[in-house]
Amino acid sequence: MELQALSWRTLTIEDTPALTRAWAAVEAADHTGEHYAEQDLRDALQDEAIELGRDSLVAVSPDGEAVAFTWVHGSAAVVDVDRLWVDGAVLPAARRRGLGRRLLEWAEERAASLHRERHPVLPGATRVVVHQNNPGKQALVRSAGYEPVRWAYTMTRGMDDPTPDVPQAPLGLSVTPYAAERDEAVRHAHREAFADDWGATPPNEQEWSRWYVPATTFRPEVSWLVLDGDEVVGYLLTHFWEADAAATGVREAYVGQLGVRPAWRRRGLGGLLLATALRSYRAGGYERAALSVDTANASGALALYERAGFAVKETWVTWLKPLD
Repeated sequence: MELQALSWRTLTIEDTPALTRAWAAVEAADHTGEHYAEQDLRDALQDEAIELGRDSLVAVSPDGEAVAFTWVHGSAAVVDVDRLWVDGAVLPAARRRGLGRRLLEWAEERAASLHRERHPVLPGATRVVVHQNNPGKQALVRSAGYEPVRWAYTMTRGMDDPTPDVPQAPLGLSVTPYAAERDEAVRHAHREAFADDWGATPPNEQEWSRWYVPATTFRPEVSWLVLDGDEVVGYLLTHFWEADAAATGVREAYVGQLGVRPAWRRRGLGGLLLATALRSYRAGGYERAALSVDTANASGALALYERAGFAVKETWVTWLKPLD
């Protein structure tokens, strides 16, 4: 592949099919367990937090294929540090030729501009998440001055394994299926439950509907709430990706969010929600359950998942670099 033949420009929605093919080639080499359908990437490119004409860059081959690409996005609401996400990839056949470094340098400059525009009074940083199977990307960010700051596990369990018993709900509380009319209450419960988590930013209504309960992946029939009277005090939201099932042949239920509001913690509600969800996954014909957990989560989530039979499958590392 001749690098001088590549053209550089910003991404457009029309690039979605080419990006889908590019991500498939990246996954075939890196084996991260991440598979994307065209709709998944269209949703990402249409995120209100991204202005494609300013926040993205792609190198395109003469035949119109995406060879290397990146985009930058951050949250409108920031609590302590303005951490701007840098995402993207280089096709395996085009690696070790300087494209990744060019993308990263461009993304850092764009992130610095976004930071100055949106949150200039707060400290800022760029954030890159790297899978354990990609030593080349690890070396790239390390050489660029990034430091590893957080580790996350992807954990799975087969649905043929015995599921934990569903404990009785504490007195005065009840477990109920997710209901659309409680959606705003669940969003506020999530904001409260994750207020103290590292890097957490409170999702607004647009972010919530696009990333937490999107129509394309959210599965309300296997999502659950804990109520105190009519008040949402705990929740578990489940997702399903068609692209993953098509690639692996396994129907996997993914625990996207599990949270309990601080005043109701230490009462076993996390275990109650998880056990209830696992029973519903089996009844719903799912063959595997999966989730992601920050290994430094102070709530004891990792131990909770291990007790429920989940085992580590993948490791992801968050690398951070302060913005000047």
